[in-house]
Amino acid sequence: MNRRSGRVRFLPSLLCAAALAAPVLLAPSAATGGEGRPAASALGIEQPVRLDGELTDSAWVQAEWAGGFTQRQPRTGAPSSESTEFAIVYTSDTLFVGVRANDREPARIVAKEMERDSDLFQDDSILLLFDTFNDGRNAYLFVTNPNGARTDALLTDEGRDVNWAWDGVWEVAARRTADGWIAEIAIPVSTLRFDPVGEEWGLNVQRMIRRRNEETHWASLPLEASINSDLSQSGQIAVYRVSLAGTLTGLRGLRPSRQLDLKPYAVGGRNEDRVRGDSSEELDGGLDLKWGLTRSLVLDLTYNTDFAEVEVDEQQVNLTRFSLFFPEKRDFFLENAGVFDFGPRPRVGWGQVLMKPFFSRRIGLEDGRTVPIDYGARLTGRAGGWNIGVLGIGAAGLGPGADGEAAVPAATYGVARVTRNLGERSTVGGIFTMRDREGLAGERLYGLDFDWKPTQRTEFSGFWAESDLGLGIAEEEGNETLGAGFAYQGPEFTASADYVEVQPDFDPAVGFLLRPDFRMFYPRLEWRPRIEKWGLRSWWSDLGVQRFERSSDGRLESESVSLSPLGFATESGEFLWFGPRWTKEQLFEPFEISPGVVAPVGLYENQGYAGGFSTSGKRAFWYDNLTFGGGFFDGDWFTTQNSVTFRLSRRLQTQSGWIYTEVDLPSGGFSFDQFQQRINVAWTPNLRLNLLAQYNAADGALGVNARFHWIYRPGSDLFIVYNENWTAPMISRREPLGRQVIVKFNYLLQR
Repeated sequence: MNRRSGRVRFLPSLLCAAALAAPVLLAPSAATGGEGRPAASALGIEQPVRLDGELTDSAWVQAEWAGGFTQRQPRTGAPSSESTEFAIVYTSDTLFVGVRANDREPARIVAKEMERDSDLFQDDSILLLFDTFNDGRNAYLFVTNPNGARTDALLTDEGRDVNWAWDGVWEVAARRTADGWIAEIAIPVSTLRFDPVGEEWGLNVQRMIRRRNEETHWASLPLEASINSDLSQSGQIAVYRVSLAGTLTGLRGLRPSRQLDLKPYAVGGRNEDRVRGDSSEELDGGLDLKWGLTRSLVLDLTYNTDFAEVEVDEQQVNLTRFSLFFPEKRDFFLENAGVFDFGPRPRVGWGQVLMKPFFSRRIGLEDGRTVPIDYGARLTGRAGGWNIGVLGIGAAGLGPGADGEAAVPAATYGVARVTRNLGERSTVGGIFTMRDREGLAGERLYGLDFDWKPTQRTEFSGFWAESDLGLGIAEEEGNETLGAGFAYQGPEFTASADYVEVQPDFDPAVGFLLRPDFRMFYPRLEWRPRIEKWGLRSWWSDLGVQRFERSSDGRLESESVSLSPLGFATESGEFLWFGPRWTKEQLFEPFEISPGVVAPVGLYENQGYAGGFSTSGKRAFWYDNLTFGGGFFDGDWFTTQNSVTFRLSRRLQTQSGWIYTEVDLPSGGFSFDQFQQRINVAWTPNLRLNLLAQYNAADGALGVNARFHWIYRPGSDLFIVYNENWTAPMISRREPLGRQVIVKFNYLLQR
């Protein structure tokens, strides 16, 4: 065995040793409700609350109301500027939450969102966090605003994964009053998984007072609980720190979470291919089933799965030599997706995804073609201190495409992921993936990982995985990946360092790999001192050095040094930052960036810049900009990304996006535009129309997607979708490619 393999093979042994030693090193401790953490008591009632936003039922008079919210922003530890109180009552099958969000200036409440799953953190809002297993790690999030809009998520491992695409079944009645606003929330117990024996859950409640950019919590949170100073669904929100939640007591007699949900669907549509001059009609159906096998294990089954209602991907242009990452949008794969997460993750919201041993877009999608999924099964949940995820999929094949695409063989996929909770916040775990394609060798992947969090501010992590493509490659031939990381997060200072290695023959067949054959080193420092003067909340400086070498020979491939010496965040919510960039790129073979524009072999050292500006999301007009420029291989480049959002009312919003890129090299130059236009109409939280138009001048691609969505009863939906695409060197010179109309109807049956 060669020296490199010997080093790599040491890591699995280290991980196993960590798994054995961790119970000793990490003494168990209470996850929530510790000393100094608040507690609230829920009241059991016989008759359900009438959901009308009035809070006049007798249950609210008898209930115990909790308050005492404290600020995390802008003045950490100070009492909230406006009083907030909540109470929780329940029947055997429904949890009811009443909230009084008092406000001395009710006319200044910000409430611009009505649409289901919109970003409610740009409004005045209330967030409920329920840690139903009281493990201090995982939770359900429910968010609403004065309009009664709803957003929800599944939180895994204190933010390692946050699934905002999850849609639970729950209802809200909210209204403004002369004293602020009120919300009544009803969450069916069947929406939640919990231990019916336990009488305590972890609980936190967050209130946003958006005009002041004030973030308050019932269970107080320190400034360092969030790595971002802004709140958005893509950010690391402080309330994710489940281990610092308070306690909800008095839960007795809740109906166990075992249940059987059936959701049959019917879909019909018409496809027109304008190039070939033919059309086809389709009428089909399928079934989704959810079965609570135990109080904490859920089995999901799907037959003849269809994703016709999913919004189209946003168009991207690739100016690099490496892969593009498109996020998953299909509900079946999104639910409980955090259970399967493994491997390195970006330290910042804009960071690249380097590698995922399991990436669900490898299933049912092949080079832009949809591959039919015949059946699927997913088992997720908890057993003791173990978190379990098992997934199996059977996909039909495809014949050769009309445009010369290769045939896609039928395949079966399998994924198994387990993690073991250790101490209060740490875990060890493993993963296994497989893909068996008809007529081809079976592909497998095995991996181990750990995440050690000895304090609320520090984290150590590591992983190892090995792929087996069934080609007879010896273990020492380089089919492994490994990584290790460290992070410290203080109230003003953040530091992290990560190392990831991918050997030349490592191939996660059911996963994503940004680039093959690399070793990455990435230390990063960030300093965010508070100002709270002259209208400024804080300023920050950061420094990051990301270096990629070939793991096979150690030669430099890419390096980026980014410095942002001075960025500002204002009290009103604006952001501004700017800084220089130094890059190195080494080409081992010519790289054709665009037809006829080629960068030759060589090492390129360049200087450039990056900057950004964003206005506050609380405003009716909201502008974002991100700009890069400077040296690019043996020439120059400039790119600017702009987004303008008009929140015209709570029912109507528009968002216009424009990206302009210009590249100038000795071998030639080019420039192109990308345009995106969104129009969102929400008549009620259950009735909406979403329009998306995209134009990419680089590819000459123009497309329109319209989605009408009616939630006609909780958990049951009607979708009407229209898609049309053109080839368009210029918008005025477009040629039709095809159009599609789809109608999908589903109905939720619960037992």
